[in-house]
Amino acid sequence: MSLDPVSKIEVICHSGRRSQVLSELERSGGFHPIDLGDEDGLLDAPEVSVEGLEDDIDVLDRTISFLEEETGESPGGLTYTPRSMTEDELELLIDEAGLLDTARRAWRHARQLAELDSDYREVRQELSFLEDWKELSVPLEEIGSETESHWAVAGTVSADGLSEIRDWMITEPLVHLEELSAVRSEHRVLVVAHRSLREELAEQLSRAGFSRQDFGDRTGRVSDLLESARDQLWKIERQEDALREQAAREAAELDRLRSLRDALGLLHTRMAAAASGRASERFILLRGWVRSRELPALTERLEELGPVSVSELEPEEDETVPSPLTEPEPVDPYISLTDMFGRPSRKDLDPTPFLAPFFAFFLGICIGDGGYGLALAAGAAIGWRIVRRRGGNPRLFGVLFQGGIASMVVGLFLGSWFGAPQDSLPGFLQAPADLLNSIVPASQDVEFALSKQFLYVTLGLGLVQLTFGVILDMAKRLRAGEGISAVVDQTGWLLAIAGLFPWLFNRYLLGEALFPADSATSTLFLYLLAAGAVLIFVMGGREAKGLGGRIGLGAYAAYGIINLLGDVLSYSRLFALALSSAIIGRVVNQMGGMLAGIGIPVLGVVLAVLVVVAGHLFNLFMAVLSGYIHTARLQFVEFFSKFFDGTGVPFVPLRYQPRFVLIDHEGGQAHSTQGRE
Repeated sequence: MSLDPVSKIEVICHSGRRSQVLSELERSGGFHPIDLGDEDGLLDAPEVSVEGLEDDIDVLDRTISFLEEETGESPGGLTYTPRSMTEDELELLIDEAGLLDTARRAWRHARQLAELDSDYREVRQELSFLEDWKELSVPLEEIGSETESHWAVAGTVSADGLSEIRDWMITEPLVHLEELSAVRSEHRVLVVAHRSLREELAEQLSRAGFSRQDFGDRTGRVSDLLESARDQLWKIERQEDALREQAAREAAELDRLRSLRDALGLLHTRMAAAASGRASERFILLRGWVRSRELPALTERLEELGPVSVSELEPEEDETVPSPLTEPEPVDPYISLTDMFGRPSRKDLDPTPFLAPFFAFFLGICIGDGGYGLALAAGAAIGWRIVRRRGGNPRLFGVLFQGGIASMVVGLFLGSWFGAPQDSLPGFLQAPADLLNSIVPASQDVEFALSKQFLYVTLGLGLVQLTFGVILDMAKRLRAGEGISAVVDQTGWLLAIAGLFPWLFNRYLLGEALFPADSATSTLFLYLLAAGAVLIFVMGGREAKGLGGRIGLGAYAAYGIINLLGDVLSYSRLFALALSSAIIGRVVNQMGGMLAGIGIPVLGVVLAVLVVVAGHLFNLFMAVLSGYIHTARLQFVEFFSKFFDGTGVPFVPLRYQPRFVLIDHEGGQAHSTQGRE
């Protein structure tokens, strides 16, 4: 349940054994390669190139996406189960030259379809434009140009502008106007005038708000252009149909193309690892990290391959050592949350086991409803099984499952089940809530008293977690050898916490219900706070030079007590999210009740069921989303800041993660990398 000890190793083998060694290292899933780069030595950088392989993988990715889009087949369905394939079967796919040719051919068809689709949109746009001017009988090359006898112009004008032009034409017999079409208040017109009236006509059209249409380099009559465009559109459609028929035939190889993609991906992973080492004509050298407990077994398997040397090396003084994590099964899902903040360094405590219970419980509080928790746990369990069956990482579903269980516990004691009134619940569900309610002092507004108590509980939980963070920081510093200074420093914070919050809660939240403000108990808590502040002040400024620097740094450190108060108040967001979820749940039920009582026997009930189901699903989704985000924020900002740096380097083993198949590493040997270097 912490950072695993790691060992640095060096693997040397004959170049003829390279593929077998790489295969074994990849199968183990526990070798973190070190890129030796341009490191000086007796060996040179290996002549390994993956550019051609990367090009093939890129073609396959694009082809698979294209064929999936064409056929509507996607491996993302709930019922999809990836098939298992051995390495020998994957090797046969790589050696099958025609399969990659099929992918390249399909990708060419995809590009041709994209070009045709672009042409199709252009022709459709041209057709739409020409349809607007289909009543125009004058050749387009004559419009806008001045001939020996006349000048013609086409465009659009409003109804008022058209009326104004007509009035002007009464006194100008050498002007002809032809109305072509009208859409709402916009009229398309053709105006022809004697060339001598061009300037006068242009001025009049401008006053009327006439908008001239530019036909560009189009020539001929619109009717002929329309016929040509329709013919062109028909040809494009036929070409697209032919290409889609070919794509349908190529889609028959879709499953094998997916498998080939993973085969090449596996090969690329191993070749990239080979490129990180050093080589000569006869030998190759690889360096990396392995978990210390796995080193004996890995060494034995490598040496079984033949003349392979595995030796353990001492890490260099300034070398960064990766940080692999191995957690118990209930804690393992939370590794992903730790990694969001940063992987622990070798000097850090592993925060994951300490994060896990708080995160699950806080997420359950944010959801705050037993019914929602039951639904979330059931959905997360189904998602977990589906992802596991596909060979994916189900950690997110593990976190959600535990959050759902926690929400069921919270809902049990709050008496909240799908927003239903507590007195409408069965007796076995009311009993735990009645037990909690009995703790609340008698009040005219019992629900308000319960809300206040719940708020105080969330603040108390935040205080517990932050105190725990201070203790963890003390343990971390003691492990680093700081000794008495770590104890004194963190003792100051513990005294400040022990003095400030009991006094503050009693005085301003509980109305002095625990002890009077002028009692000896109240004075004791203030003394604890003062003692803690003094220790924080002294320890905070001890490393500064000069009296002024010590006072300044000490005062700044003591000011952290105010920040600590703000951190505790941040946990009130748990109460706010739980309260909002409960209120929305009740509103959804009220809306359902109103619809059920509208007086229409069947329709009312159907609408009520739809609203209640959709409303609760939406409320659950929002509660989980906001609860996950805000709970993570509390861990990262408030809790981790007390003891965790997160500056470590993740342990990234040489292991290919397939996209479409499950690779049976025990069922075959690795494909040779010869010929692709």
